[in-house]
Amino acid sequence: MAGYLSDREFTDHVHLHHALPKIYSKIGWQLIDVAKDQALHQDLNEGIDYTFKNADGKIITVQERFREKKYAPFSDATLRFRRANHPNENRIESEFYKIKADYLVYGVMDGDKNNIASINGFIKGVILNIPFLQEKYKIGELLIGSTGTVRCQRKGNTMICPEILNKDGSSSFLPFDICMIKSLWTSGAVLHQKGYY
Repeated sequence: MAGYLSDREFTDHVHLHHALPKIYSKIGWQLIDVAKDQALHQDLNEGIDYTFKNADGKIITVQERFREKKYAPFSDATLRFRRANHPNENRIESEFYKIKADYLVYGVMDGDKNNIASINGFIKGVILNIPFLQEKYKIGELLIGSTGTVRCQRKGNTMICPEILNKDGSSSFLPFDICMIKSLWTSGAVLHQKGYY
């Protein structure tokens, strides 16, 4: 439970003190208050953390994922794939399967969760268009499978993304290579990014 609480505190701190003023306000997205029961349902069943309204009045939903500075060397944005050992079979298929958010807002911070007060901002970050990636998966241009490595591989116009097991065995995740996504699909996938070159 301590790990979950520190992760939650880190994520909440980054959202409030960094994402809201440094990402959302700069692109004209305004946070919308959602009733607690609806917010809980969206979080557990649809992979939606927050709801915004853009400058044109369009409703936008996001899932946030923020990482500590030790993840800065990686060129990917990760999304939980499966929790194979979860006792509730309805929770085995994780974010990749259930997510209905419009965007994944992913960022790597210049500090860590053990000292959140020292965090000054983002080292890198990306806003990924989830329906775009889901469509690529549906038509076979994004594949999930063994690549023989922990990184995505490109085969023609297809990106093959490996399923990676977390060290504690609790779940697996997909590392979406941002540079590869930008080179494969020059528009549509990435709304905004900083630090991925």
